[in-house]
Amino acid sequence: MATDLFDRTLAGVLELRHERREILRALTTDRARGAAPLDLEASPDDPNLRGLAQREARLTEALTSDALRTELAAWCDERASVLRAVALIARADARVADTEKRIGALRTRAARSARSLTPAERDEISELAAQLAPDDAEWAPLVASTERRDAVLAEASRHRLRRARTQLNAGLLLTPQMVTIIDEALPALHRGEPILLLGETGGAKTALAEYLSRHHLGTEPELVSGYGDVNSYQLFGAHELRRDEGVTVSAFVPGPVVRAMSEGIPLILDELNAMPADFLKRFNKILQLRPGDLVAVQEDSGRELEVAPGFCVIATANEQSKRYRGLEPLSAEFLNRFGPNTFRVRYPDAGRSYADAPVENLLLASASVAEADGSLPHGISVEDLDRVARAAFISQQVFSGRHGEGFDTFLSSERRLDGRPGLEEHVLAPRTLVALLRKVTGSHGAVSLRAALERFLDGVAHDDDRRVLALICAGAGLDLALRTPKPASP
Repeated sequence: MATDLFDRTLAGVLELRHERREILRALTTDRARGAAPLDLEASPDDPNLRGLAQREARLTEALTSDALRTELAAWCDERASVLRAVALIARADARVADTEKRIGALRTRAARSARSLTPAERDEISELAAQLAPDDAEWAPLVASTERRDAVLAEASRHRLRRARTQLNAGLLLTPQMVTIIDEALPALHRGEPILLLGETGGAKTALAEYLSRHHLGTEPELVSGYGDVNSYQLFGAHELRRDEGVTVSAFVPGPVVRAMSEGIPLILDELNAMPADFLKRFNKILQLRPGDLVAVQEDSGRELEVAPGFCVIATANEQSKRYRGLEPLSAEFLNRFGPNTFRVRYPDAGRSYADAPVENLLLASASVAEADGSLPHGISVEDLDRVARAAFISQQVFSGRHGEGFDTFLSSERRLDGRPGLEEHVLAPRTLVALLRKVTGSHGAVSLRAALERFLDGVAHDDDRRVLALICAGAGLDLALRTPKPASP
C-alpha cells in the first residue's frame, strides 16, 4: 500500500513537471508574438502565470521528501539513458538520409548534364548504397531491460512523429510511395522532361508537385489551375496599353507559361484535364521543349524565346471518371508526350488488406495534430486517431473501387454487379482527414471529433454516400448521428 502511494506521488510529480513545461512553452510562444503578460504581479488574472506559480509551489512542497528526491533522480537517470539510445537511433537515421541525399546528388548531376554516370560515380553509389543497411550496434547495448526497450521504442516513435509533423508542415508527408515517385521523377525533371501525376481527389498530387519544385528543384513554381474558360492570353500573355513618359505604348505582359520558360522555373499544370481538350493542344509543343530549345510566342507576334535551364512541366490530373464533372478525357496523343513519366498517386495504405492496420493514414492523422514535442494535444487520444484513420482508409479504398473481403460490406448488390465503387462522390481523403482533425484541435475543445465527423457527413449531398460513410465510421468504432435530410416541398 505504501509503495503504491509512493508510486502515485512520483507519478504526480512527473505530471506536474510535464504541465509546468507545457505552460512555459505556451508562455514563450505567446511572448514571442507579444501576446503574453510578463509577470504574475502585473497580471494576477492570467491563468497561465497563475497556474505556473501553483505548480511550482506544489513541486517545491512535494520535493521536500528525501526519498522522493532520490527516486526522482533515479527516474531522471533512466530517462537520460533512454534519450541517449533514441539520440543514437536518430543519428543512424540521419546518416541514412544523408547517404540517400548524396546518392541522389550524384544522379542529379549526371541528369542535369544529360550524360551517363561515370565509372567513378557508379562505384561511389555502390559504396554508399552498402551503407544503407540498418545498424543498431551503437544503441542496442543501451537497451538493458524490457522496460527500457519499451521506453526507447515509445520515445523513438515520438521522435519519428515529430519528423512526420515537420514534413507535413513543409507540404508533404514522405510516405514510401511519395519517396519512390520523387526518386523516379527527379532525373526526368532535371533533364527538362515533363511528368504527369495522376490520381483520385485529395490524394496530395498538387502538394507533391509543389514539394518537388520547392524542395528538390529549389525554386517557387509557376502554377496554373485548370478550368473550362481558360484561354491562351491568360497563360501565355497578352499586349497591354501602358503609359511610358507620357506616351501610350503597347507592351507584352508574359503569362505564367512564358515566364516559366524564360526564367527557367518549373511550371505546374494543376488539374490538367479540367482544361478544354482543344486548348490542351497548345501544350503539345510545350511538353516537347527542353532547355536551350527555341519557341515562337504567338501572343508576342511570334517572338522567339530560348527555354532557360530549369524549365520543366509538372502536370496533375484526376482519374477519368463520371464523378469528376467538367473533366475532358486526355487523348493518347497528349499522354504520349509524358512517355514513361506518368505516375499514379494512390491513396495511403493502397494495397493493404481490410484487416491490416492503416499505418500511413494513422501517421498522417497523428502528424497533423501532434505538438512540437511529438505528444498529442489534450482531447485527442491514440484511440481517436486509430478509429478515424481506419475510417479514412476504408473510405479511400471503397471510393477507389476496391472490392474483396471486408470492402464488399460497403457495396450495394447493384454496385457489386456493375463493378462500380461503393462511394460515388465523397471520401475521407488525406486532405479531408487533415482538415477535419485540425478543425478539432484548432477549436481547443469547442468541437469534438464526433461533432466534426457529423458535420462532415451532414455536408455530403449524395444520400447513398452519406449512408455508406456512416456505416464505415460505425465499423471503425465511430458511432455518429446520421441526420436524415428533409424531403423537398411538393
